[in-house]
Amino acid sequence: MRVTKIQIFDWRTHSSVQAEMLEDPGDAYIETVDALWSVYKRRALRERRAAGKPVPEHSHWNWKLKLEQERLENSLYKCFAIVHNEPQGLMMLKYGSEYVCRYAGQQGKPLVYLAYVESAPWNVKEYSDTICYSGIGTEFYKMAIRFSRLLGFAGRVGLHSLPGAEGFYANTCQMISLGQDPKYDNLVYFESIEK
Repeated sequence: MRVTKIQIFDWRTHSSVQAEMLEDPGDAYIETVDALWSVYKRRALRERRAAGKPVPEHSHWNWKLKLEQERLENSLYKCFAIVHNEPQGLMMLKYGSEYVCRYAGQQGKPLVYLAYVESAPWNVKEYSDTICYSGIGTEFYKMAIRFSRLLGFAGRVGLHSLPGAEGFYANTCQMISLGQDPKYDNLVYFESIEK
């Protein structure tokens, strides 16, 4: 397992803190994180629904089932985790011949597909009125670009965004929107291209 030092922002101290990006933390680790998060999620969802507050679009995600699905499909995938004292986020990247660019001028070139990215529930405003850390999604996106380059894909990354994250991918990550994908629940498809 490779470990990379990164910076995330601690909202409690209003300062950057060092965290670790774990590459290939292992399925058992991810399943343990999922179990830890699910306890927090269930409680937070009950409270938020009772108070009439919005809940995250991805509140139904189950990483154990996602991993099982990838193993069944014999997918090429790589997982990452961000840790600062405890797990702060998870990401799954997929790659292979079925993942190619759609953007004009790049069509058919291989890319890394950012399949799933999730911050710990205490870092998501729809779970918690006061979040602990931010910058998790940005660090995962930067790692997806690096991994794409490592594979020789020139930093090309594609993903389907949940509606609440579209602004993040368009504005913070400067990805290009290719519009809604009718083959993927009408989610907006984004790509980053060679720079």
